[in-house]
Amino acid sequence: MMRQLLGQMALRLEGQTAFLFRLARAWDRRDDARESAWARLFTPAAKFAICKAGIPFVAEAMEVLGGIGYCEESELPRLYREMPVNSIWEGSGNIMCLDVMRVLSKQPAAMELLAAECAEVKGQNRHLDRAWRQLQQLLKRPAEEQGREIARLVYRLGAGAQMLRHASPPLAEAWCRMMLDTRGGHTS
Repeated sequence: MMRQLLGQMALRLEGQTAFLFRLARAWDRRDDARESAWARLFTPAAKFAICKAGIPFVAEAMEVLGGIGYCEESELPRLYREMPVNSIWEGSGNIMCLDVMRVLSKQPAAMELLAAECAEVKGQNRHLDRAWRQLQQLLKRPAEEQGREIARLVYRLGAGAQMLRHASPPLAEAWCRMMLDTRGGHTS
């Protein structure tokens, strides 16, 4: 069980890292209109998804270490207490989700970028293909109540595309199965 848990934690970090390197590249090249639009769409999606996932991630890390993870001598209790500020400081989760929806509705190029991200890896992973179709359905009649699911899918599609491009095939498959298979499993 412990190996499985640590593997899931490492897999989450792998996807976040691949995604954030791509986001950093977009910010570095923001003079290019396409890269600027990429950063504009994916920054709030990443803030929402990664910050929300951080709290249970740190809680799992504390559990992995047992009692020592709870003791103030380690960094984990402080990280656990401070982790919620990440999803509040620059706008609450709802604000980030509304920002994603605003970008998708007011900047058609953003949706085209997302479509291009998914088109480049189409057919490589059934979970990503299914998630892309799910997002397209949600966006036919976007409503505020769907904002969290839309932002979460935008992030996961972007991260999944990066994993399929840059990670080993077994690692990319495992990440997509864990993060995009909505029929159950560990998808927070």
